[in-house]
Amino acid sequence: MRFFTALALVLVGTAAGDAATDPKLLLIEQKLGGFEDRDYAVAVEKTLGEFEGRTGLSLRPGELKRCGLKLSSEGGAGLATPKPLVRAITAALLRRGFAQGAITLCDAKPDNLRQAGFLPPLSSQPDSFEGFPVLAWETLAPGWAADSRLRYENQVLPRPGTPNVPWGDARVSVLPKTLVDEVDFWINLPVLSDSRSLGVHGAMAAASIGNMANAERFLDNPFNASKAAVEVCAIPKLSKRNVLTMLSLERYQVLGGPGFDASWCRSEKTLLGSANPVILDFIGLQKINAARAASGIATIHPEPPIFAAANAGEIRLGTCRPADITLVRLPAP
Repeated sequence: MRFFTALALVLVGTAAGDAATDPKLLLIEQKLGGFEDRDYAVAVEKTLGEFEGRTGLSLRPGELKRCGLKLSSEGGAGLATPKPLVRAITAALLRRGFAQGAITLCDAKPDNLRQAGFLPPLSSQPDSFEGFPVLAWETLAPGWAADSRLRYENQVLPRPGTPNVPWGDARVSVLPKTLVDEVDFWINLPVLSDSRSLGVHGAMAAASIGNMANAERFLDNPFNASKAAVEVCAIPKLSKRNVLTMLSLERYQVLGGPGFDASWCRSEKTLLGSANPVILDFIGLQKINAARAASGIATIHPEPPIFAAANAGEIRLGTCRPADITLVRLPAP
């Protein structure tokens, strides 16, 4: 891909004494041998090890001894965070000292988590996935809404006919207290698709609109969606604990997203890791447009406004200039 040729290639095996790389300027591309549990297990451990080694950040238990994995499940079983990726990351975190009950899997809506297979089909069964606790923000938000720190207020109202929110003010979305207060860090695990409102529905969308209760109201208007996504990604109490995003391209969608449409899904044996959600979404845009062009349909043009908004004024979510990024390419095991 032309984008990658513009990046500064860094060879694996940098001397141990070298200065740590700014996490927001590091991009790790790990090739996958396949999409089975064993393929992800090796690739994830190599990616996490490379990230820790180059940035000096530790993905081990801190003061709270808890961590979170933000899943993406709005596309249901067809377009969700791959389960082998989740298994590989939880196994890597267990090796780093976390207890099984201290690794929380989470997303906004219980119905989506259920359809994607991360919650059991019967609500009477424990809210867990293979022994790891699973939380849905929509069910917890009514108890959090009174906390002013967790309220994201915006004058955009839900579409007419939408049921009122339990906390009474439909102009308020509720941030996830778990990821704000109750974990040492959280890892974002988005899936990639196009989006009518954002252009690209990926890392920034998953960390913001996909990470709150009462956020669907933004998706009817591209300007509102971009503004809300960037503002929420920039909220310090949420963003400071989001140490890493890992994006698998096992299945991504180039048209009709973020709802699932199998006919427009593509696949690539690549796992991307970065603390910078903007560069991941920018790469995603290139991949979506390349697939669209190959299918003879219109590309996403001009560039969606979310990329300019991500680094405007005092907001600095991360650069998407190729010249600024250090790319580490890891071959398939």
